[in-house]
Amino acid sequence: MPTNKESSDPRHPIRVVSLRTGLSPDVLRVWERRYGVVTPTRSEGGQRLYSDTDIERLTLLRRATDAGRAIRQVAKLANRQLARLLEEDSAAQAEQARHAPRPESGPAEEYIGTAMEAVELLESRRLQLLLGQAVMELGAQGFVDRVVTPLLRRIGEQWHAGEITSAHEHAASTVVRRVLGWMANGFDPPHSAPLLLVTTPAGDQHELGAMLVGVLAATEGWRVDHLGANLPATDVLAAASQAGASVVALSAVYSDPADDLVHYVGELRSGLGDEVALVVGGAAAAGVSARIEATGAQYLDELASLRDFLRMERSSTPA
Repeated sequence: MPTNKESSDPRHPIRVVSLRTGLSPDVLRVWERRYGVVTPTRSEGGQRLYSDTDIERLTLLRRATDAGRAIRQVAKLANRQLARLLEEDSAAQAEQARHAPRPESGPAEEYIGTAMEAVELLESRRLQLLLGQAVMELGAQGFVDRVVTPLLRRIGEQWHAGEITSAHEHAASTVVRRVLGWMANGFDPPHSAPLLLVTTPAGDQHELGAMLVGVLAATEGWRVDHLGANLPATDVLAAASQAGASVVALSAVYSDPADDLVHYVGELRSGLGDEVALVVGGAAAAGVSARIEATGAQYLDELASLRDFLRMERSSTPA
């Protein structure tokens, strides 16, 4: 067990703090700059260094924001006050769960099964009607999480296994793209909402992942600009600056060689500045995730992680 002196020693770099607290480096910097939640020291090389005490406080704050509290409301509370607040929230949630009705099994799996039948039979019209019904019944978030994401995964698995052809995969992708575009047009967030720009790297024409990201962000109350696919880094930087983006999201499905993606992300990260977060996901990013994070960007391996990230970013934005 560390002594009091050891607990206050600045010895942890920001990457370690991010892993221990669950807060991205971008969120940590915003919380420090806007709310002064902790004050890290700097190494001789200029690297942020945090203490065990800092990590304890940041973990409490992250748990408080996960429970739905805005960071601006809890940033000035002492640790003992935060701990007491978390105990109250936990007790209230337990009481609520005790009296909540048992959830009924939803129709998501039935939608996926029926949709796969339509894919296999190349019935695009039927597939579009099914997906539209799923959106109306389950809502945008339920559709993204429980229907379209697992459906696309299943289509990809069957294509790789040779159970469906490229024609099946392309036809299904066209329908999904159409439905996601229709969904994206249905959101009307206020102009005061933070802005997320989403695109794919230069050379990557696969935009379904980017469209999913855009719809997910819209369900979380973000304004979203979809910049399309295959965009040079200079164009992304110009768009982010002109539009006043808070977050740039990159969906990277294809990159050959992988070094090109790392270089592209590094160019974006250095050009965006500290005020704009950069998040990267997708199959092409998975194999070079450590190198992507070394640039200062945030690698997210699933949509659920992106949703958590966007909620924390919104909670750290002044009203």
